[in-house]
Amino acid sequence: MKRLLAVLLVLALCMGCASAEESSVEKYDSLPEIFKISVEENERKIEEGKAYVYKEYVTTTNSQVNGELREIVDGYDEEITPTLQMDPRKKGSKGSTLNIDTVYYRTGTYYVSTLTIARVSFREEQLSTAFTSRTWNLETGERLKLTDLFPEDSEAWGVLAEGVRTHMNEIFPDEERDSAAIEALCSRESLEEADFTLSGMELTLHYAASSVIPGKVTLTHVRFFYPQFEGMMTETGVAATDNSRWKMVAVTCDDGPKDYASSKALENFRKYGVRVTYFTVGKQLDKYGYVLQKQYDQNQIFATHTFGHVSGYALKKKSSRLKQLDKSAEWTLKLVGEQAKLFRAPGGTYPPWVEAGMPLPIIQWSVDTYDYTGKQPKAIFYTFRDKVKEGDIVLCHDTGKYLHKSIPLWAEYMEEHGFMFVTVDELAAAYGVTLEPSVVYWSVRPGENSVDRSNLGKK
Repeated sequence: MKRLLAVLLVLALCMGCASAEESSVEKYDSLPEIFKISVEENERKIEEGKAYVYKEYVTTTNSQVNGELREIVDGYDEEITPTLQMDPRKKGSKGSTLNIDTVYYRTGTYYVSTLTIARVSFREEQLSTAFTSRTWNLETGERLKLTDLFPEDSEAWGVLAEGVRTHMNEIFPDEERDSAAIEALCSRESLEEADFTLSGMELTLHYAASSVIPGKVTLTHVRFFYPQFEGMMTETGVAATDNSRWKMVAVTCDDGPKDYASSKALENFRKYGVRVTYFTVGKQLDKYGYVLQKQYDQNQIFATHTFGHVSGYALKKKSSRLKQLDKSAEWTLKLVGEQAKLFRAPGGTYPPWVEAGMPLPIIQWSVDTYDYTGKQPKAIFYTFRDKVKEGDIVLCHDTGKYLHKSIPLWAEYMEEHGFMFVTVDELAAAYGVTLEPSVVYWSVRPGENSVDRSNLGKK
């Protein structure tokens, strides 16, 4: 818990540096044409269904970028497919799979970041993960490196090195790690060639966890918020990270993970470049931990919804409430090497958790899609469309059978109206809000007080 509080303090300091002046910037009314992106799916079976290959091709408005992205995907297909283990079971169980997915983020006025992940699994066990990231100038087709973002003598290199060092020493805390390998990753030479993506308010460095802890098959992500690099970037870096013209909204999903519903929601979020904050239920990670691994590998953010999804009012002792966090952390540390940094109370009933001294920010919502009521996809969309505005935190549930079907509807609507989907902590960083432990947040709006304790947010 001490390590967790230290991480939160650093996060808070970083977020407190951001400016709230974005409200004076002219916002996008619609998606600029240069940012039009589509995704093509491809699926095939091997040896009459003993193994399956799923891959996606991301198509941008730049043919050179498209060609290189296709080469990356096909390269993984050619390299990995011959090594797949065949599932001897009949009826095409799809137990042996190679998934090649591409996560993408629009950023700046004409840039896009991509993270292509080749994930091999057998009967829901993750066997290996390979990845390649790129950041592209859509006008020219040129690839950006970190050396394009930061001058040679920038203090940013020290910030990056310390962030990598701290992160790699904290993940999977019970595991032995290669200290020399960690220091090698922190070297200037290594950082200059590091895999990274740019999203709404975040520069993320991506690594294989196995690079420092042998045997770990997940990725690991070192996150930095743009205010940390104020005054340290090149003109190109400033242009590539300036997302002040976008209207930012945070989508959150409760009650997962589950199998089919959560996986389909993740798939559609990925296809539309949506970053999500997942409030997971710890007790479900025993059976559906592989879903969390997929979410995490794809650079989505997980938070905690307690271990047992039990109301704080039902737990009379303050210590019993906080043990719910520790029990969930045991699973997330085992699966992805990290513990949650944000909290949402089951049913939105947060007062008992405030009373218990919750060591995490408490995240409520300002838009409820009511997807948990059994609404059909169009009804979910209409509820979302009629309420959403800049700075909102949107409540969804990735366990329902209709959410994933509604995502294309409201994702396309939001694109066409100049919105960008970010994580909750990105939203806070964008508008200069410091997320503090035991404080309740309903929305993060430019120029407004984000803290509102006026209702209980019952659902």
